[in-house]
Amino acid sequence: MRALPDRDPAPPGQRIPPTGLAAIGALAAIAVSGLGPLAYPFRLLTTLVHELSHGLAALLTGGAFLRFVIFPDGSGLAYTAGGLRLLVIPAGYVGVALAGAALIALGRRPRASRIALGALGAGLALLTLRYALPTLLSAQLLGGLLTLLAGVGMGALLLLAAWRAGAAWAIVLLNLIAFKLGLSAFGDLWMLIGVSAATGLGGRSDAASMAALTFIPAPIWALAWALIAAAALGWAVWWAWLRPARKGAAGV
Repeated sequence: MRALPDRDPAPPGQRIPPTGLAAIGALAAIAVSGLGPLAYPFRLLTTLVHELSHGLAALLTGGAFLRFVIFPDGSGLAYTAGGLRLLVIPAGYVGVALAGAALIALGRRPRASRIALGALGAGLALLTLRYALPTLLSAQLLGGLLTLLAGVGMGALLLLAAWRAGAAWAIVLLNLIAFKLGLSAFGDLWMLIGVSAATGLGGRSDAASMAALTFIPAPIWALAWALIAAAALGWAVWWAWLRPARKGAAGV
């Protein structure tokens, strides 16, 4: 029996190298940001990842993830109990950045891109079913319906893409999602820094919650999370694209 190849072969006639496909995904992520209605599903995806990151951090630190909800304006809430609050609170913003970095790192090869799309889709669908269904029994019924529709719907579409997308499309789509999450993380953190600096508190934000817990000003926390996001995303781009390019140039 012939062994399977370690990587997916490039489809016949494909002229765009993986670096070019990733660049197309990154440029599409930038373009989508200014296209209003087309950006809305990505806004909901960012919020889903943000709120699920809070809940998973609570579970991983010994607490409980009760439920979560996202609202039509793109905001959301995660209801948790216990756990290490020093990790649960920042997990939202940092989790979005880390998710984007992980997807960038995986978005170099078609097979890894398909696996990542499938894993992200399955995770979104299953976690939404588990932790958004309780919201239907609360006063946030409409938000719960939107959460279920967004989480399960996006999860199903990502699973379909993982199954049916060609090699090139898998790389482009994964990098589109990855860079859009990264851009959203920076955009949200930049806004949080501005709000926190203007008010000194950050309203009812995660930075304000950390300030109340630690007595360190909210702008400091927002800036620290932005630096973590920059480091994670910068490392992912270097590891996935810049490092191989330098090795290739050195070998010429």
